[in-house]
Amino acid sequence: MQQKNQIKYTPAAIDDMDEIFSYISQDNVTAAESLLENLNFQIGCLAAFPHLGTVLSEEKYTLIERGFRFIVVHPYLIFYKIMDDIIIIYRILHGRRDYLRELFDDFQNGR
Repeated sequence: MQQKNQIKYTPAAIDDMDEIFSYISQDNVTAAESLLENLNFQIGCLAAFPHLGTVLSEEKYTLIERGFRFIVVHPYLIFYKIMDDIIIIYRILHGRRDYLRELFDDFQNGR
């Protein structure tokens, strides 16, 4: 049986989850809870299948640190990296935002 990887969240990813829940729960707490359950389920799948996500193109996005992958949990994108047996969740960003700039800004600012 395949050993599961450990999932770790950056502080920015935890903040993203909090913001998502706060924003959606203003209108519909049940929808916010459902979305967070789905996000957590999909992230949990990465523990067993870390290569599930798409590799962020290094040719197209040369300014971004190499090795990022992402999965889509509509309408959010979950950005992560595989580091040995640890999956690090870096950001969870809405697909309509300028998510590459936000991800890049995090690394420019040392986050």
